[in-house]
Amino acid sequence: MAKFQKILVPLDGSANATRGLDRAIEIAKSSGAEITGFYVFHLPLAAGIKYTQKMKDEAQKKAVKAIGPAMNKTQKAGAVFKYKTGGGGSTGSEIVKFAEKGKFDMIVIGARGMGGAKEAFLGSTSNYVMHKTKIPVLVVK
Repeated sequence: MAKFQKILVPLDGSANATRGLDRAIEIAKSSGAEITGFYVFHLPLAAGIKYTQKMKDEAQKKAVKAIGPAMNKTQKAGAVFKYKTGGGGSTGSEIVKFAEKGKFDMIVIGARGMGGAKEAFLGSTSNYVMHKTKIPVLVVK
């Protein structure tokens, strides 16, 4: 098996993302890799909408709900955990850009996160990431 140093795990607070994290922890423990949890803030769809403080506070609460438990779980398992947040584009494109910029060795992503009905029309985030990056992707179901 290849030696991994940096593993990216997109987090959205879903059970699917947690399954991806669990698999990443197994890989990290066996290879000594560090895990970076990545949360993508969702911006308003309509151009010109200004963020209110309430919108910023709600977005921050969602990020903390996704990242906090992941950090605790990873650290309890004895693996190194870092986290980053991003936003500005679609979730999939933000993950791909961040992964390539950060020179990650692997992306471990849970299938079927909180995409909802949008997933049926636009394709899933995991599918997008798989097809748009040159970095190895492990999709965990």
